[in-house]
Formats: sequence, structure tokens, C-alpha cells
Amino acid sequence: MSNQQTLFAQLAQEAESGHLLLQPDAAATCAAACTNFLDVLVELKHRANTLLCKEAFGHLPSAQALGQKFDDKAIGPGGFTEVLQQHIDTVTRMKYLFEAAGKAYVETEGENARAFTVIPGGR
Repeated sequence: MSNQQTLFAQLAQEAESGHLLLQPDAAATCAAACTNFLDVLVELKHRANTLLCKEAFGHLPSAQALGQKFDDKAIGPGGFTEVLQQHIDTVTRMKYLFEAAGKAYVETEGENARAFTVIPGGR
């Protein structure tokens, strides 16, 4: 897990415990932006799987080797699809963070409202 992924996981835990709050409208806007970005990242990952070009440079061994290098950059270890998956994982954690922070805000506001109703002279 990268530092960013760890950070978002920690922040989500803070939100779940009620220590990190985000107004519901802002949380919903951020979560929606994450959803839209996830759609783009998933589509890019799908398209990257079609970038294979091993055969594109001819049938000579050197051409095949060059094509394989490009294929590895697209879908091999440490390649583009792997980087996209890391981004997908991070944005998924961000979305969860925003949803948890918005929910924590609503829950805290509800608890505060209930607490004020038991105070003499409260609503």
C-alpha cells in the first residue's frame, strides 16, 4: 500500500470514528467526482489492455523484442495498467473517505440535536 493509500485509509478510519467530518453536500460532491474519475481510470485500463504491439514491428527477433518492450510498458509488471490500478485503488479509498466523513457529519449533527432537546429550554 502506498503512502497516499495509507493516508486515505487512516483518514477514513478517523471519519468512521467521528473525528473527521465533512459537510454532506461537500462530501457528496467529492464522492461523485471520485466516481466519475474512477470511470475514466477503469476505461483507460481497459483500453491499455488493447495496446499490444508485439507483432507491429515485424517478424524479426529484434522487432519482436522491441514490440515486447512496448507491451511490457503497457501491461507488464510496473506497466501502465499496474499504475492505473494503483490510482484506482487510491481514488476508491478517497471516495470511501468522503462518504464516511459526510456520514460522520450527519451522525454528529443528529447526536448534537438530540443532546440539545434534553436541555431545559431546548427545542
